[in-house]
Amino acid sequence: MHNLTLALLRFAVASSALFVLFLVTAAAASTEDSICGDTRIPIDASVLSKPFTNLTLGGNNGNFLIDTGATQSQVETNRYGLPAGSKIFLSDPLVRGGVFTGADLRSFSAPQGTPLGTIGTDFLSVHSIGFHYGQSQSFAVLGTKACDKTVLRRAGFVSVGLPGYYEADVSRLRPRMPNVPVIGLRIGQVSFPAQVDTGYGDLPQGVVQVNAALMNTIRAAGIKGHAVPSDVATVGCSGTSTYERWQTDYDELSIVTGEGMIVASYQPPLLEVKIGAHCSGISIFVEPFAQIGASWLLRWGTSIFDGLNSTVWIPAALH
Repeated sequence: MHNLTLALLRFAVASSALFVLFLVTAAAASTEDSICGDTRIPIDASVLSKPFTNLTLGGNNGNFLIDTGATQSQVETNRYGLPAGSKIFLSDPLVRGGVFTGADLRSFSAPQGTPLGTIGTDFLSVHSIGFHYGQSQSFAVLGTKACDKTVLRRAGFVSVGLPGYYEADVSRLRPRMPNVPVIGLRIGQVSFPAQVDTGYGDLPQGVVQVNAALMNTIRAAGIKGHAVPSDVATVGCSGTSTYERWQTDYDELSIVTGEGMIVASYQPPLLEVKIGAHCSGISIFVEPFAQIGASWLLRWGTSIFDGLNSTVWIPAALH
């Protein structure tokens, strides 16, 4: 128990240090118009709407992906001379550093080349982060405290995150679930949870990835659709894959709250059936599950991921 407590303490210190690094090296500036958080960071969303921010870390400068679908923060092995899977503590002469895991990121795209690293939910979940798209300069806003729910509701936001999936306290996670934000979706009368993965560059925008269990449930419910060809290769942790695609004919896609209230509805969705056990994620889940990608940040305009409240906030008046 003593060793476990010490390990948790070290993790908390490393996560806090990494957060300080993120704030300082991103050349962040205080923002007065934010309703949650107080540190504004410019982001580049030019690659499939995915949020990148520029950081200088350990003598290397490059783009880091703010990735709500990754449970650990990473740096590119070749840029840092690391074996894959190894841990490294990086610091800057002016700021404290944090713990990263080495990964080969050369197959992934970023503005101006390969990403230098990713910022994952190992520390995003213990803070709030708001994404602001559609501005002349897209930006993110980071906060060190839980968002004020009353203030957000008065500002026209609604909570759509499902509890037990995205938690500052990982002991509160549902069994066998990664620490990734999840919202509720519905097609016809079938409701299901969906991960929000800002590291997934969905193409075309708005495609919904579903696992085999959810696809079976949708078909069993009598939802009509038809197979469509796909020449889009999805890049994942095990390389590139081309998945079966299925276009629903009539039933709309809706975002719903935990209580079942419809927040927004969209045209009948294009589904992509994600299968294979090469990587962790929805493809290995037994229960019906979906995943949506970075283009949804653009659809929403402003969205807030608050691990301290275990939820996701989006505008209530979406069209």
